[in-house]
Order: sequence, then C-alpha cells, then structure tokens
Amino acid sequence: MKEQVMAAQNTESAVHDEAEALTVAPPQKRRINRAVLSENLWGWFFVCFLVIGTTVFIYLAFILSVWLSFVDYRGNGTLWEALGEANSGGAFYWYQYMFSNTMPGYFGQVAPGGLSNFGTTLLNTVFYLIGIPVGMALSLFFAALMSRDIKGSGAFRVIYYIPTVSSTVSVALLWSNLFGEGGTMVSLFGTEFIAGDRWMQMLTVLILTTWKGLGGSILLLCAGMNGVNESHKEAASIDGANAWTTFWRISLPQLWPTIFYCIVTSFIGGMQIFAEPDLIYGNGVTDASVMPVTPFVGLIYGNYYETRYYSYCSALGIVLMIIILLLTLVQFWLDSRRDKV
Repeated sequence: MKEQVMAAQNTESAVHDEAEALTVAPPQKRRINRAVLSENLWGWFFVCFLVIGTTVFIYLAFILSVWLSFVDYRGNGTLWEALGEANSGGAFYWYQYMFSNTMPGYFGQVAPGGLSNFGTTLLNTVFYLIGIPVGMALSLFFAALMSRDIKGSGAFRVIYYIPTVSSTVSVALLWSNLFGEGGTMVSLFGTEFIAGDRWMQMLTVLILTTWKGLGGSILLLCAGMNGVNESHKEAASIDGANAWTTFWRISLPQLWPTIFYCIVTSFIGGMQIFAEPDLIYGNGVTDASVMPVTPFVGLIYGNYYETRYYSYCSALGIVLMIIILLLTLVQFWLDSRRDKV
C-alpha cells in the first residue's frame, strides 16, 4: 500500500514538472542596440542619395522613355499631356518610321522614313567596334611585356593609362588638330586624303578610340596576370614548354574572365560612341546625311536637337538598348558554351 502511494506521488510530481516545462515563458522585450542602429541609419543616409538618383534618372527615366516612344511628343505642350494622348500615326508609328523608307499620311504628305539614316549610323557604329578585338590584342601584348620583372614597367603602366583618364574633349581636340579640317595630317597629305573621305575619317576615329581605351584594358590584364598560378607555369617549364606555349596554354585560359569582362564592357561602351566623331568632324552637326561618320547615338542626338522628335528619339534609344542587350546575351551564351567544351 505504501509503495502504491509513493508511486502515485511520483507520477503526480512528474506530471507537474512536465506541465511546468510546457508552460511558455512570457517573451522579453528585445533591447535595441544603439550602436548597430546608428551604424544602419548612417549607412542608409549615405546610400539613399544613390538609390534616389538611380530610381529617378535610370528606372523612372527608362519607363518614361518606353511610354514616350508610343506617343507623339515634339515639344508641343507638356510632357504629361503628351503621355496621356494617343499617337495619331499609331502606337508603333516611330518604330515603323525608323525601319521604313517612306511613311505616308502622318506629316500631311508622303515623308521620307528613317531607314536610310538608321542603317548608315548603325553601320558606322559597327565599324567603330572593330577597335575592340584590335585593342584587346594590343592590350594582351603590352600587358604580357609589363608583367615581366623588368625595370620601368610601373612607369609604362602609368604612361599607357594617361589617355584613359584624360578628358574626351581634350583628346578629341588634339585629334582634330591632327586629322580635322586644316589639321597637320590634312596639310601634309591633302584635304581629299582624310577630310574628304568618309572611311578615312572613320579610321582616324577608330584609331583614337582604340588608343584611348588601351590603358584601362592593359591595367586590368596586368592585374589578371598577377593572379595566374605560378606553379602551373613552373610545371609547364619543367615539361619543356617555351614562353609562347606557356602563355597560350597556361596564362591565357586563366586570363579569360578578365578578357571577357573587357570585351563585354568595351562592346557596351562602343555601341554608345558619339563624342569623338562629333567633336572631330561634326562641329555640332548630328544629321547622318550631312555628317557621314555619325554613329547611332548621333542619330538620337540629331533628332533631339534638330527635329525635336522626342518620341522618335525615345524609340531609337529603346531599339539601341535591345540591340545591346541581345548581343550581350549572345556573348554570355557563347562564353557558357566555351566553359562546357
């Protein structure tokens, strides 16, 4: 009997302890760490300017440009009134206009379309992109030389990087004095040799952009070469590989991420070239029929300042963005296929 009473008491005590264990303690208020709060507030304070600027001048501007490309706004009335009106020529009028030779009815008569200027300026831009592979080959060559332990390599890095950080206007002014109308090279070889030939003018701009962008690529490739695994080079040297084989088989594959970055960024920047040809040969003229070396961005500026077809400029900008996006995706796709091989 006594043992039964003791067992019952133990069971009751165990149930009571289990009930107390299951009882949830009231939550305690979390104390605010003033140091962490202050650090977060200061961080958001410094970041907010970049966030606001990016939102207003990139994302909001992009949305307005897309909207503007489907309406008819030529500076008549306010922007908000134009955004609320339908385009009398149709929502896709400006996209049809840039790919058509003629557009009937919209200007009261059969008007010339934008296909001629569109094709000419796009061809000019593609020609300027030739400087990307040329510049990459030269950058690799000079970076390979500067990565060697030779005297004065640091000074050469600075010298080659100076054009990159120099003002575009000052460099274009220098080039204009050499190749522009009345420049030194024109005086030596004659006006028709450079100033009178479209392809020679474009070639001088190509040389300028290649030379100006060389320093940045050299600096990045020099940094990339410092990250090449030295043990792989030593192993190749022990196996009897010469300098060229070591560079081609060991250094170049490990440099590919840097090379790919330089190619993509150079392509995006090259598609937006405008200042150099305009400052050297344009003298403010942005019409492709007047200035044959005008790139695609020059067509946008020309319609903005001369014809005031703001909606057409927006449509051209959207098309340029799509071209850059698609070709960039193609480059990433080709790079992914290369990794799988």
